[in-house]
Amino acid sequence: MVQFHALGLLYHIRSGDRLAVNKLVQKWSKSSLLSPFATCYLIRLAAKLVEEDEAGIESPFFQFIESCLRHKCEMVIYEAASAIVRLPRTTSSELSPAISVLQLFCSSPKPALRFAAVRILNKVSVKHPQAVTSCNVDLEQLITDQNRSIATLAITTLLKT
Repeated sequence: MVQFHALGLLYHIRSGDRLAVNKLVQKWSKSSLLSPFATCYLIRLAAKLVEEDEAGIESPFFQFIESCLRHKCEMVIYEAASAIVRLPRTTSSELSPAISVLQLFCSSPKPALRFAAVRILNKVSVKHPQAVTSCNVDLEQLITDQNRSIATLAITTLLKT
C-alpha cells in the first residue's frame, strides 16, 4: 500500500510536466512493484500516456500494459485488459490478448470476475463485435448463471455479436 501512495504522490507532484510523468512511468515499469494496487495505478498512468502519444500501440508503455496480462494477481490482469480495451485506436488483433484473458475470467468460479469480464466484453462488442465472437461459447454458458446481472450482460453481449 505504501508503494501505491508513493506513486500517487509522485504523479500528483509531477502531473504538470509531461516529460517528468513519462520518466516516472518508465522508471517504475522497469522495476518490479510489490503492491498490486501500485501496479494497477501504473497501468492507468501508462494507458493515459499511450492515449496521448502518437506512437500509440508501438509505445513501450503498451508493451508494459500487455506484459501485465501475465501478472499473478487477478486485479492487475483485469486492469491491464481493461486499459487495452479502453484505448481508442486499437484494432481487433491488438485486442486479442486482452480478449483471451477475459475469456478465461468468464469461466472463473468467482462471480465478481465473471461479471467484470462480461462487462468489459459487452463494451468491446460495441466497437469490435468480431473480436468478441471467440468468446461466444463461454458467453452462452453464462446465460444460465445464478447471478442475473451476469446472465443479462451475457445475453446483451451475445446479441451485439
